[in-house]
Amino acid sequence: MCGRYVIASNDELSERFQLRQLHLDWAGTYNAAPSELLPVIVEDEGGERVLRLLRWGLVPRWQRPGSGRGIAPINARAESVLEKPMFRGLVAHRRCLVPSNGFYEWQVRDGRKQPYFACLRDEPLFAFAGLYDEPAPGSEDEPGSYTILTTYANPVMAPIHDRMPVILHEADEAEWLSRELTDPHPLERLFAPYPEAAMEVYPVSKAVNNVRNNGPDLIRPESAALR
Repeated sequence: MCGRYVIASNDELSERFQLRQLHLDWAGTYNAAPSELLPVIVEDEGGERVLRLLRWGLVPRWQRPGSGRGIAPINARAESVLEKPMFRGLVAHRRCLVPSNGFYEWQVRDGRKQPYFACLRDEPLFAFAGLYDEPAPGSEDEPGSYTILTTYANPVMAPIHDRMPVILHEADEAEWLSRELTDPHPLERLFAPYPEAAMEVYPVSKAVNNVRNNGPDLIRPESAALR
């Protein structure tokens, strides 16, 4: 799964993701957590990439925020998104990029959870595959919301957790965003785990366990990397 991640700055988003304008009152975070407003990239009706602040934890359009019905999933299993009603239509029409510098995962050791930080060796900024939805009718003052797709873990992540986020190759991002592609089945090839040789995973401070802690010290290695 993916329950915390890093998106440290918006300074490089424009160039990396081919965005024309950035108008977000947002400064970055080393401890992005569910329910927070975080930047995602969508494609507008004109085919332009747009950066938006959406809430992490999907609230379907048919579920009015605050109604207390159901939950707001932060993750969606890639293997079943085409089967579940909550996600099926979004895979066809509302896909997004979730920019990130890396993500955290926890391994249970002697009854305690040890956090690890996972990132890409040669790509300091990349994107998870995400799905988003708009506010319910009558709640236009509410932000939209999103969820991050997950897949089975690759060999470097498997000792820590059996799931990992779907990380897109840069060459596949345009296809994932495209509003013209409404048949989601060709996109299933993108759900494979990212190659383990391109990733680095290492233990970090347990300070990340508290969502109130933030800053670059959270991703400082505590010991030798797994890869």
